[in-house]
Amino acid sequence: MEYNYNGITPESIELLCLNRFNDSKAFYEEHKEELKQGITVPMRQMVLDLSDVLYDIDSKMYLDPVRAVSRIHRDTRGNRSKIKYRENMWTFFRRYKKDYPQAPFYYFEFYPNRFGYGLVFWLWRPTNFQYVHQVILENPKRFLKAVKACSDAGFSFSCTDFYKTDRYPDAPKELKPFLAAKNMAFSYDCYDMEKLNSPSLIDEMKLSFDIARPMYDIFIEAHERMMNDGIIKPED
Repeated sequence: MEYNYNGITPESIELLCLNRFNDSKAFYEEHKEELKQGITVPMRQMVLDLSDVLYDIDSKMYLDPVRAVSRIHRDTRGNRSKIKYRENMWTFFRRYKKDYPQAPFYYFEFYPNRFGYGLVFWLWRPTNFQYVHQVILENPKRFLKAVKACSDAGFSFSCTDFYKTDRYPDAPKELKPFLAAKNMAFSYDCYDMEKLNSPSLIDEMKLSFDIARPMYDIFIEAHERMMNDGIIKPED
């Protein structure tokens, strides 16, 4: 299959790093079009190329290529770091955030020396993650199959914040790491940057995202319960 995405070259990544190093509006303006064509446009093309499988996973996905991709120019308001430009870029594949705040999402990101992609569910109030725990406990076999699917997709489980006490002492041992989690990520990281410079990356991501679909379905079910209960509300 032919894709819009033809890759992000080492030269484009080097220019992005130089732009971050110079942190200069003059430098950025001089190289703005190169950065757009070498970094921003390929990432927007990635969104277009992945849209068919993502819409199939969730018909409510909001996949505007312009809005989905991060900007090279950082918003420094209210931020301790006043560095104006990024050397890492990302895109989130998710439902429209104003209608479905805090929804789980697939993602892609890259840094100067690595890239990665996967599936994430974070909540502003970590205690609300009990809704995910409830879905797990209602059907442990379904959840463990979803964990296996993520492993088959090449994803590893991680969590940035765990409960220090066991909130579900009677739960099966194999569920304990997940029931202690206040957030979840199933992700793949790669240091072979040559893979970033090839459209074959699209096939790889399509396959991984599709295989991990059972976990996305679990996350969406928990999120929809939160919205139905008024725990999460659409933004005005």
